[in-house]
Amino acid sequence: MSVREELVRLVPPPEGVSLGVDWPALEEELGSPLPSDYKWLVERYGPGSFDNFLHVLQPTSPFPPIRLMSSADRAAEILDQLREKEDIPFATEELLPVAKTDNGDTVYWVTRPEDDPDSWTLTGNAARNRKWPVFDGGIVAFLAATLSGAHRMEIFPNGFPTESPVFVPLPG
Repeated sequence: MSVREELVRLVPPPEGVSLGVDWPALEEELGSPLPSDYKWLVERYGPGSFDNFLHVLQPTSPFPPIRLMSSADRAAEILDQLREKEDIPFATEELLPVAKTDNGDTVYWVTRPEDDPDSWTLTGNAARNRKWPVFDGGIVAFLAATLSGAHRMEIFPNGFPTESPVFVPLPG
């Protein structure tokens, strides 16, 4: 079973998602290609949260905190400020946010190699600690492993995920 099939089995997506994302325009605006698993995830699930906690950033959204572009700009500012106080094991330009939690934690792509987004890995940083755990895979593999309980990102609270994780679409 593929990680995509595993994620759909674990957490069924909502019906009738239709976003019509202009991926080339978004990638041009970002100045970077995006992983194919992320594109699949956005097109299959749309905006919402996993277990009312983890929000995958979206190409477009009426909710600014989950927009990919505004989150990327803000994350770069925050990382540069954090770097003055703590050691971050990645350069700011190597980190691109892909998801956020209700606790203020951020999951980032580690954008190496820059020209091969399907080989990017993930890291995360909690709002209240200095840990940078790494996941060796893309966002769909991360969600499937995390939501199944096979992987635990130490920055997430003990109650996430629940025993029966769900995807909650945003209204609109």
